[in-house]
Amino acid sequence: METTAKTELSRPVRIKDLKKRVTHLDVEATPGECRALAERFGLPALTSLRAVVSIERLAKDRAVRITGTVSAHLTYLSVVSLEPFEADISEEFSEVLTSETESGPVAEVDLPPDDENMGRIEDGGFDLGEVISQNLSLLLDEHPRKPGEEEAPDGIVWTDSDAEDEDENPFSVLAEMRDRLRNGD
Repeated sequence: METTAKTELSRPVRIKDLKKRVTHLDVEATPGECRALAERFGLPALTSLRAVVSIERLAKDRAVRITGTVSAHLTYLSVVSLEPFEADISEEFSEVLTSETESGPVAEVDLPPDDENMGRIEDGGFDLGEVISQNLSLLLDEHPRKPGEEEAPDGIVWTDSDAEDEDENPFSVLAEMRDRLRNGD
């Protein structure tokens, strides 16, 4: 298993070291790893990170399914008031990692529809810590607000739909002109 980049939370796992069917692991980040992950994700603080996972060997050890729960206690910075506030997050995840064979990627791995995340097994192993880190990053709120904080100090009401409002397409004027010319208007 080759590690080309230093990861903040590294827990290398070799497929040959896993139990025949399912291996259960409990992973907890150290304070130093939490600080490094907080910096990576742009958080004021990540106090704790824990994952309880099950790793199932699949396809004659050419794939593994990792299921589990990632839980964290962290500090966000409110996008409204810019004040820090603490939050707890906990969510289940499922991910399948595959390896390549001489004839290409593994073709026959029975996947349920929720197993969309596909990672790679390299040199007979993978970094479970990086799998956990990536799943944590997917749980982070992009626009965190303190509980009960819907209005900005200046009275502007912030809603998620505000971020989705789009301006009129600048090319729509050209499209209208084209349509008028085609219709002879």
